[in-house]
Amino acid sequence: MYQNNKHCPDCKTSLREMKYNQVVVDQCRQCSGLWFDNGEINSFQSRQVSNGNSTPTTPELESHFGESLGDSERQCVSCDNTKLIKHHLLESYHVEIDYCHCCEGVWIDRDELQQVAHSVELQSALEEINKPVNWKTWIFQVLTQLPLEYNVKVKKTPWITYSLIALNVFVFFICSITSNESSAWILSNFATVPVDFFEGKNLWSLLTSMFMHSSIIHLLGNMYFLYIIGDNLEDVLGKKLYLLIYLFCGVCADLVHIGFYTNSTVSVVGASGAVFGLFAMYMLWFKHASLTFMVLVFQKKIPVMVFFIVWIAFNILGAMSELSSVAYTAHLGGFFSGLLIAYILKDQILQKNQLLGMLSAPESKIKRFWHK
Repeated sequence: MYQNNKHCPDCKTSLREMKYNQVVVDQCRQCSGLWFDNGEINSFQSRQVSNGNSTPTTPELESHFGESLGDSERQCVSCDNTKLIKHHLLESYHVEIDYCHCCEGVWIDRDELQQVAHSVELQSALEEINKPVNWKTWIFQVLTQLPLEYNVKVKKTPWITYSLIALNVFVFFICSITSNESSAWILSNFATVPVDFFEGKNLWSLLTSMFMHSSIIHLLGNMYFLYIIGDNLEDVLGKKLYLLIYLFCGVCADLVHIGFYTNSTVSVVGASGAVFGLFAMYMLWFKHASLTFMVLVFQKKIPVMVFFIVWIAFNILGAMSELSSVAYTAHLGGFFSGLLIAYILKDQILQKNQLLGMLSAPESKIKRFWHK
């Protein structure tokens, strides 16, 4: 720790030299604001991304500053009688920093340090999230009636998600090529039947039924949503915990359905309950993500929160009507079990994955429905 002759632009107290990410910067003793001389902020964020590697591996942060907001009330720490200029940290991340166009120094408040440290990750993530819809995405959704996802890229290959999809497809293929007699035997032994459960029969069906599907449309719908949201959840949860939660939500979905229909002899199959549990976690932890929605012939991006709330409302109405063969109560059971887990683990997940919290903050500007 060293003293120097630089002074805080707010407190007017002398600054002291401190090390952050192996980069020496100047810090105010009183307000803890930070001054980065020319080039220091680039070294700081490069070391943050490369985990201490001294070789810069990322673009210079200064080249990605957002729009200028005019003169700041602060004076440059290094230049005499030079006003700093206010800038947004990034085009789509509106944390205000103060920049000197003469010496290229940067002043930030102490609570902005984490955003600056993760600025390269933020820039990359926001570019991915804010990609516009185009004619290819429009054609896909018109033909399939399925939404597209706009979210951060995962860091690791989601092998558990891929394995779950492969297993579901394999089971469906085996069931589809067997004789009617064999299919009936599989259904009676591995699908969930509420009345059988209360008689202590085929208790394993709580697990096995979530890998069976009644039709190709049923299978493709569940597997598509598992594919687009499962990778991000597996990335933040880790493979073992992700798999356990997936199975837990599927079992809870069946138990809720059984509780509502204790005397039913109708078989229940499908991964919907497990996938709905993932919906709940995705909705709370990835608020920045968008899904596409068709408004007449126009494709728009909407928040995942809006998408899933509408979907849940539809399922509640379906459960109340009791006129469909769809197990809406199982969907809701899976969703609310996932919601409970999401609340329990939320702080732990956001602390471990700070980028998620930053992307969900008001400073993060996500381009959605109201953008061209």
